[in-house]
Amino acid sequence: MSNDLQAASLLIRIATEADIAAIEELDSFSTSPTRNLRREIQEYFGSVDPSTHVQTLIFLAEVAGQVAAKAELMVPPTEYPSGTGYIKRVIVHPDYRRHGLAQSLMEHIILYSRTERELKALDLHVWEGNIPAIKLYEALGFELQHRELYLRLHL
Repeated sequence: MSNDLQAASLLIRIATEADIAAIEELDSFSTSPTRNLRREIQEYFGSVDPSTHVQTLIFLAEVAGQVAAKAELMVPPTEYPSGTGYIKRVIVHPDYRRHGLAQSLMEHIILYSRTERELKALDLHVWEGNIPAIKLYEALGFELQHRELYLRLHL
């Protein structure tokens, strides 16, 4: 698939309950811990009181009607002083990788965060070895804030 074809047939939208199966399929390609969307449906698709909860929006990228990628945006309560959103679970289906979908999805979320939610910043975490993702995020203007150590005690 060329980038021209992708751009001509690309649709980015917010997921609904009808998309749970497609979201779970994309999640299966991730190394992040799994979750039960059907159990957590209120967090993602229910009415969320923005004064007490963080709302999570799932953005889907469709190519020619097929869900090909996703990313999630956690939106802070409106009175939260930093106005910082958090992007997580950016996943592109293996059949659609290396065609600019993650970049298009991220650009869409950045614009949405700035214009629709009036956020002041976006945060995300990325594994140190995920060089393609790091290059993408840096190209989009993300800057390294700090490195974290992940420690485990085997019992």
